[in-house]
Amino acid sequence: MKDKDNRAIKKIIEYIDDIAGYTLGTNYASFIQDKKTMSACAFGIMQIGELATELSDDIQIQNSAIPWNAIRGMRNRIVHGYESVDSMVLWDTIETSLPKLKSQLAGLIETK
Repeated sequence: MKDKDNRAIKKIIEYIDDIAGYTLGTNYASFIQDKKTMSACAFGIMQIGELATELSDDIQIQNSAIPWNAIRGMRNRIVHGYESVDSMVLWDTIETSLPKLKSQLAGLIETK
């Protein structure tokens, strides 16, 4: 794996961990009332999408089970229409999609 890919994957996992920390012990009702946490999570998801665009085609092809297009699409929705981002979709991404993505990416990291 290219060093650039390895660094990007590690950074994506860091953002996932940050988001998990922001929402630890939180439910959807309290999440939507906490604009700071919502913004921080949206920013993290946006960064994850941006990092996904930097990954090589080889990594994306070799790991086609990871929904790269959806990851980049979520980033685009946040960047180009934050006011219209559905809070339930954001919450579902945090609760369901990010833990799965972390699991998928964890096996790809190369340690040196």
